[in-house]
Amino acid sequence: MFWMPPPGAPEQHSVVVYYHGGGWRLGWPDQFPTVAEWFLRRGFPVVMPAYRLSPGFAYPAMREDLNLALGKILELMEANGLQKKKLLIGGMSAGATLAAHLAFNRNELADFCMTPNYFSGFISMAGPLDLSQLPNLVPLRRYAGGPPGSEAFRAADPMTWLTESDHLPILLIHGTDDAIVPLASSERFFEKYSGPKTLHLIPGGSHLDSLGFALNDQATAGVLQQWLAELNKG
Repeated sequence: MFWMPPPGAPEQHSVVVYYHGGGWRLGWPDQFPTVAEWFLRRGFPVVMPAYRLSPGFAYPAMREDLNLALGKILELMEANGLQKKKLLIGGMSAGATLAAHLAFNRNELADFCMTPNYFSGFISMAGPLDLSQLPNLVPLRRYAGGPPGSEAFRAADPMTWLTESDHLPILLIHGTDDAIVPLASSERFFEKYSGPKTLHLIPGGSHLDSLGFALNDQATAGVLQQWLAELNKG
């Protein structure tokens, strides 16, 4: 799904690429209209790709879909005069896991003759970014294609792809009372990440409260807007 900003919206530096959540087994892009509208009103073109879901498909197939979507996004940017913009990659919950793979797996980017310099930033909203912090349940193993400790699990974990040379600005949003994705999953990723980073905690926030910026959470919306303004300066 792709939208251009409405007439009169301010010019922005990036195209937002946002991946939906759903435990890697549920969901569809059009379930997040308020998120798309929030960015569109602020002048960002928005792309919301879909991806194949478990249990029918595991991470390797989803990785193929990330690459297919990236190729389509580049085509859309060229067709709409957006070639000079960078990509602002983000996602909610399981979508943030996939967004992290898109932003930080340099091996896959090389196939597109791309580097992290093509991206302006990364946003995670309650994302499982360190899979070792999640309960070892069936949905996690089905997504990864193997149990913790396996090579498949390691490849599916965004933590695997971080390097000391990472410099992409990141914003991690997480509720302190998230009962679905443990806060430690964001905290461990934040601790390991070597580039510019911001961790915004929502006191008492649940899993879905990470999306409150698009509704009535003015505090989180303010943090996000300030972070986006800093990206624009860069």
